[in-house]
Amino acid sequence: METLFGFNAETVKDNNMGHTTKEIARQPKVWKSIYEKISNHREEIKAFMAKFDESTRIIFAGAGSSGFIGDSLAPIIRKDFMFKDVESIHTTDIVGNPEQYLIKDVKTVMVSFGRSGNSPESVAAVELAEQFIEDISHIIITCNPEGKLAKFTNERTLNLTFSEIEDLGFAMTSSVTGMMLAAYSVFGINNDYTKTVDKLSGYAQDFIDNKYTDIFHAFNNNVNRLVVLGSANLFGAAREGALKSTELTAGQIATGYDTPMGFRHGPKSFLNKNTVIIFFVSNNEYTRKYDFDMLNELSHASKHKLVVISDKYYEEVEQYADIYLYNAKEEALEEAFTPYIPIVAAQIFSLNASLSLGCTPDNPFPSGEVNRVVKGVVIHKF
Repeated sequence: METLFGFNAETVKDNNMGHTTKEIARQPKVWKSIYEKISNHREEIKAFMAKFDESTRIIFAGAGSSGFIGDSLAPIIRKDFMFKDVESIHTTDIVGNPEQYLIKDVKTVMVSFGRSGNSPESVAAVELAEQFIEDISHIIITCNPEGKLAKFTNERTLNLTFSEIEDLGFAMTSSVTGMMLAAYSVFGINNDYTKTVDKLSGYAQDFIDNKYTDIFHAFNNNVNRLVVLGSANLFGAAREGALKSTELTAGQIATGYDTPMGFRHGPKSFLNKNTVIIFFVSNNEYTRKYDFDMLNELSHASKHKLVVISDKYYEEVEQYADIYLYNAKEEALEEAFTPYIPIVAAQIFSLNASLSLGCTPDNPFPSGEVNRVVKGVVIHKF
């Protein structure tokens, strides 16, 4: 009988967690599938991306977890490629005040993310961009071939749909990392990331098959707070990690997120003896110096556990962490590929917390207070 994260089929069924467990566990496989599909459309994507130059403005747009994809991508896209003006602007901000975010006479590519492709704000953001910006193109990355975003087409749009990551559970899991990988691969279409994706998938499989037990040990039923910290492109991963626990525990765990350096400036007041801290260490040598300073500080702070996730192993971390998990002793991934394993680790933590607190991960809100796709949003005509 197949087990996922140590849960047998009966436990999974009884606790309404079948979709969430499978969707977390399928990530190593679907990453390879997504990258293969991108590679198979290499010439089409190259031709589309050739229309843009360093002066083109790039906006990553999404709501909730889809917005956090952009938060992870924007800093590294700016660093790794030619584009100088790269921003993550959540669709909820664009729709609420388009005049402050959309620039009429600046050539723009809006990269839209959506699991369902039907969130009112996501659809409205695309429509507002069409209305406001004179020279607007779109890259739409979604999971639902029947969604409104997937059906948006014109000669200025590259539309990519990956139905294999259309998560059916309440919380987005494989759809987050899958869409993020797809977007980075589009911008890096002139490069071959096959070996990197294979390596990344292997690291994720190790967490799913083995290291999940260490992550489970970070939680007990006295824990009622979680803080997730990460710098630069790991900050988006930190936001996503915090949201997963909020969602899957139906708000029973209060969560916070920040950059390690920013956490000192007030938010550190959130810590108490029932707080788990999950810290994503940077691969950037300079940034990591500040990470180590903060780890030293947090090792003396009031907390339940300090969990540290890094790509490469760093001996210095051992003295600070209660639980330390890493991908490899010597090899290091390119910085662009470092958010994926931390996001998976946070998903595993959140799954266990949800179950431990008596929630049903596939639907933490049986009463319908919060929905898988938002309801009740009125889009006002601008």
